[in-house]
Amino acid sequence: MAPLGFIEILDGKGGVVERVAVDSFPTTVGRAYSNHVILNDPYVCPMHLKIEPDEQGRLIARDLDSVNGLRADAQSGRVASLEVRSGTYFRVGRTLLRFCSVEHPSSATIKDNENGPSRLASPTVAVIAGLAMFVLLCLDSYLGMVERGTVAGIIAEPVFTFAMLLVWSGLWALASRIVVSRFHFNRHVTIVCGAIAGFFVLGFCSEWLEFLFPAVPVLRVAGLFGSAVIVAALVYAHLGFASAMRRRSRLWAALSVSAAMAGVSVISDFASRSKFSNVMEFSGIVKPIEAAWLPTISMDRFIDRSQKLKQELDTLAQKAKAARP
Repeated sequence: MAPLGFIEILDGKGGVVERVAVDSFPTTVGRAYSNHVILNDPYVCPMHLKIEPDEQGRLIARDLDSVNGLRADAQSGRVASLEVRSGTYFRVGRTLLRFCSVEHPSSATIKDNENGPSRLASPTVAVIAGLAMFVLLCLDSYLGMVERGTVAGIIAEPVFTFAMLLVWSGLWALASRIVVSRFHFNRHVTIVCGAIAGFFVLGFCSEWLEFLFPAVPVLRVAGLFGSAVIVAALVYAHLGFASAMRRRSRLWAALSVSAAMAGVSVISDFASRSKFSNVMEFSGIVKPIEAAWLPTISMDRFIDRSQKLKQELDTLAQKAKAARP
């Protein structure tokens, strides 16, 4: 016999924990094992609720003189009875229930990220992204030196940073394996490489903007809001492969983490500021292009041009003396 409908037991966020088929009416709900729907809730009576049709054929949920009663939701008061239609929510004790008929429409199907090829899943893309990130870290280390450095000195910090990148990706891949039973290490590596590249671009652009417009605190604003956006995008992308959360839930989680980090950053920045200092502070340093990369000329050619310039200046000086009265 096909069921007439289902009573869904929901969690605090409205997610379905269990569906119980309703084959006939009346249907009882409570903690006792004689009920059709058995709830593991100490605030629910052994015989708490009965659902049955009335004379007009409407389904009515009736409270069976329970201790904590029947409610339409958490905010409403107790009611003796409640008309139940497909999609109707009602609460008994601290358990939220919903009745759905067999014709109740289902929610839209979430597209599985594993359906079809994905560029982020390619090991080649992860390797290329990792190598590009390592080269970028080495370049940043080289340009940050003010003295002649060695190869070991240039790659020491990038190697440590790159190792932390792999550990970070590995932890997210482990979470993916536990939650969704897939080890998305390549995807997490590509995601974090993209985030670090975003931080580099943000820092480079903000330093130049503050250099060109020193009256505008570009670095501070970019460090707060720009970094918050990148962190939110990073967490959102990781959760896309490490959880079964819907897009809206992932977005709220990413924004919450980003807002928390931004708040800690603001508090730390405010606490570290001194009231007065006679030391000039530079929030960003813009370095010139490496001399070896600039076009140059030979010394002989430079001397030849200097002599020609001297001859032209002497000629102009003689003309100026001749023109005097």
